[in-house]
Amino acid sequence: MERIVVTGMGAVTPLAANVEASWSRLLAGRSGVRRLPDDVVGELPAKIGGVVPSLGEDPEAGFDADAVLSAKDQRKVDRFILFALAAAEEALAQAQWKPALETDRLRTATIIASGVGGFPAITEAVRTVDLRGARRLSPFTVPSFL
Repeated sequence: MERIVVTGMGAVTPLAANVEASWSRLLAGRSGVRRLPDDVVGELPAKIGGVVPSLGEDPEAGFDADAVLSAKDQRKVDRFILFALAAAEEALAQAQWKPALETDRLRTATIIASGVGGFPAITEAVRTVDLRGARRLSPFTVPSFL
């Protein structure tokens, strides 16, 4: 069997929600690190971080979760999963991979890398177990942060 690798890139970063804008902003010396809102950091000593800009914050290259999944499905996954899906879709589009046959679609894959993700879902799960008991956890809890 002959193996074929078609490459494309996708990126969702604190600079932008796509490769082109992230790369051009990086080359221009821009930083995605910024002061975080007090409601995010609370009493933590760290007050800065890299946060993916929303479409409202960056109309040119912000992240639009609604373009990735329906609002109903967004509630079932952590935000970093949406980032991975968006980056995978961008990589396939950049590779111009549009398989017509189901067999070709089934043989399509993306390689995804993430530093760390799922902390909001883990935090919420701990709160739920602590306040309401383990039986109150959704069956989607663990898959939402994997």
